[in-house]
Amino acid sequence: MSYNCIIEEYPTILYRLLFPLFMLSAITYSQQISLDRLGKDGLFNYSGGITTNAVFYNGTANRQNLTYVLSGNLNLNIADVYNVPLSFVYSNQEFTTPNPFNFNRLSLSPSYKWITLHVGSSNLSFSQYTLNNHQFDGVGLELAPKGPFNIAMMYGRFLKATEYDPENPNALVAYKRMGYGLNASYKFEKVLLGLSVFKAKDDDSSLQNPVPFELDVAPADNMVISLNSEFSVWEKAQFQLEYAISGITENVRLDEERNRPGLFSFLLDENVSTQYHQAFNASVNYPTANGSLGLGYERVDPNYKTFGAYFFNNDLENITVNANQTIFNNTLNVGVNVGLQRDNLDNTKLAEMKRLVSALNLSYTASEKLNLNGSYSNFQSFTNVRDQFDYINQANDFETLDTLNYRQVSQNANLGINYNFQQSEVKRQSLTINLLYQQSKNEQEGQEAPGGDNAFYNGSVALSLGYPERDLVITPATNVSYNTIGLSESQWIVGPTLGISKQFFEKKLRTNFSTSYNATIASEMPTRSNFNFRLGGNYAPAEDHMLRCNIISLLRNGTENNQADVTVTLGYTYSFSNKKQKRKEPDNSMTGTGSKARLSFRHQGTVYRGSTSQVSAQLINLWESRKGEISHADHRETLLELLREVNLEKDREIFKIKAVAFLDALAQYTQTKERNEK
Repeated sequence: MSYNCIIEEYPTILYRLLFPLFMLSAITYSQQISLDRLGKDGLFNYSGGITTNAVFYNGTANRQNLTYVLSGNLNLNIADVYNVPLSFVYSNQEFTTPNPFNFNRLSLSPSYKWITLHVGSSNLSFSQYTLNNHQFDGVGLELAPKGPFNIAMMYGRFLKATEYDPENPNALVAYKRMGYGLNASYKFEKVLLGLSVFKAKDDDSSLQNPVPFELDVAPADNMVISLNSEFSVWEKAQFQLEYAISGITENVRLDEERNRPGLFSFLLDENVSTQYHQAFNASVNYPTANGSLGLGYERVDPNYKTFGAYFFNNDLENITVNANQTIFNNTLNVGVNVGLQRDNLDNTKLAEMKRLVSALNLSYTASEKLNLNGSYSNFQSFTNVRDQFDYINQANDFETLDTLNYRQVSQNANLGINYNFQQSEVKRQSLTINLLYQQSKNEQEGQEAPGGDNAFYNGSVALSLGYPERDLVITPATNVSYNTIGLSESQWIVGPTLGISKQFFEKKLRTNFSTSYNATIASEMPTRSNFNFRLGGNYAPAEDHMLRCNIISLLRNGTENNQADVTVTLGYTYSFSNKKQKRKEPDNSMTGTGSKARLSFRHQGTVYRGSTSQVSAQLINLWESRKGEISHADHRETLLELLREVNLEKDREIFKIKAVAFLDALAQYTQTKERNEK
């Protein structure tokens, strides 16, 4: 692991003041200091922890048999003014591929009242079209007084110089990139006006070794300006507008001049490779008594980009409509979303795609015991593809206008039912049923493509038996799936699951066990089966100590070679601090099934309402309907852990916080998948 000095651009006096802090800081850390609270929480405080994990693996996968990781962190705080953070990670895994980004970072953000200074590796967000949370090594300043005027500015390095490595031809190559930005806004009585300016340029002399021509890496220059406004009409309707223009010189080394100077010619190093592109975004939201109505429009020119964002979607036009309403005495929540997107805005592509998405979400609280959730979405994409030779050889502009037409239709429907038989301090029983249907169909020239019709059906039933006085929860379940893929024969997947969690020794030892078996049955293939079990536990012998052990075993039969994988994880964590905080005891008055225990909150247009068990059922149903969209194994495991934390929480307010955290993570990971697909 290499460490890079991030203050080489700063004056010598700043270097001498901050160098000791930078040398003590190794891995990710960010801390805010409030000078107006100087000394109120003690003169000297420290906190930190050490964690070690060892993973033993025996199986057929291509991975190490033993992996160990030792990590730790220490934070020293002096009078709530000066923080000295130290953290480290040591592992037998090595990461040697060069890259232009800094994964090791230090961020200090001292603040006094409405003034905040950022020093080190920071990230700010001015606008989605200018500077949007791209990490930079430098300085930043935010002024946010109570008045109508706000301003933020920054200067720093966005990319470090990364030479071409013949031994790693697929590694990223980049010139050193420096940038600065300004974001200011002023709010009048009913109108807010804002301006964002961002400039970044590569250092032509930062690379010493020649870069292969085929990598298409050249020093570039970028200048972006964005204007935005917010105002209200008819007292309730809230409008938001933003217009941005970005100028980019793809290669500053070219000597050939541009035909005519551009808008940013006085700030941008222009030549024949300089291009200007625009982006526009407008939205309106109108709240009603028990809901809202929204309309949005976005248009981004082809090739629009900014050096202030890691990635950017361009060449698109979006129209979205969403409505949400609660009816029938707040028992039924209805959400509708419709979106239309198209690309090829400049008509230069050989293929043009249009997407139409419509979704309906329903949530019905029939009683304190019964809760139902349903959703339906219809995703349609249309692609018109023209053969290149037909395009080149056509005699006029009206030949072969539509050589190939593709149409893809995807439908998703989900129904979730949760019924609470009993909710008492002695015994809790609930039944959860989930039904899921998914279909995708491909059509060409109006006819169904061979093998293009795929369908998937899934049903699961789970019974939860809880015994609060014994700290015991037993969850038997069964799962049945049926799917058809293209022209192949259909197949069934069936199997039971059993989960048990139990706490011992005054909840110091928390154990969990689960096992499942499923068989895959297809007419032209031998029956295959998978059997797995998980056994885990956390033991806290003292307040600051935690021991962990998890065992996972997976057996596969019926394949050409029977497989068996076993993974054992052992871990220990020690945390320390000279300032102990009292733990908040759960408010048992809010955890019953009466009216006081009812929750009601909105997340991205959907209302979650009912007791904690009813909201848990809504979250479980949502997870069952959308888990197929999470392809990354780590993301799925993170979401499952967040969902488990929600279901185990008894305090109502903390339950709500954890539920929102789960929903935020689910939205983030599904949006990440959509961006990757684009």
